[in-house]
Amino acid sequence: MYKPADAKGKAENVPVPVMPELAKENSKAGLEAFIGYWYATYSYAIETGDLAAWKKVTDTTIPVAVAHEESVYLNYTDGRWMAGGTLETPVIDVVWNESGSGVSSAKVQVIQEAIQYFDADGTKGQSDSVGTNTADALFTTYMSGAWKVTNYGTIVG
Repeated sequence: MYKPADAKGKAENVPVPVMPELAKENSKAGLEAFIGYWYATYSYAIETGDLAAWKKVTDTTIPVAVAHEESVYLNYTDGRWMAGGTLETPVIDVVWNESGSGVSSAKVQVIQEAIQYFDADGTKGQSDSVGTNTADALFTTYMSGAWKVTNYGTIVG
């Protein structure tokens, strides 16, 4: 039975995101489904500390991905954990590359719950992070029969 993280301990039995079949398709609808899946994999990582699924579909060499990966690892080392922080993407606005090759992009509304940080002994770690409602720009390519996020970041201004 699923149990979200709280002050007493880490999340338990968190469902692993499953990529929908549509997300494997090189189409505008396929990209939209893939982007929803991509955010679900990062939300899962925030909740569990497990970045495996996210890393499979992300260019982890780009600076923003390196920073996100380090943040998750830091908050799950030495018995630490996070509570909250799950992501929702109510709006995914795909800018489809009509050629079906090269880079396609999207503007994504990302709502993230507030996050509490805990140390191994259950005491509060760093200061809580407030919930956010932001817009991201996401860049993707379809290669070798699969989508991959090649860059992303928050839209400022």
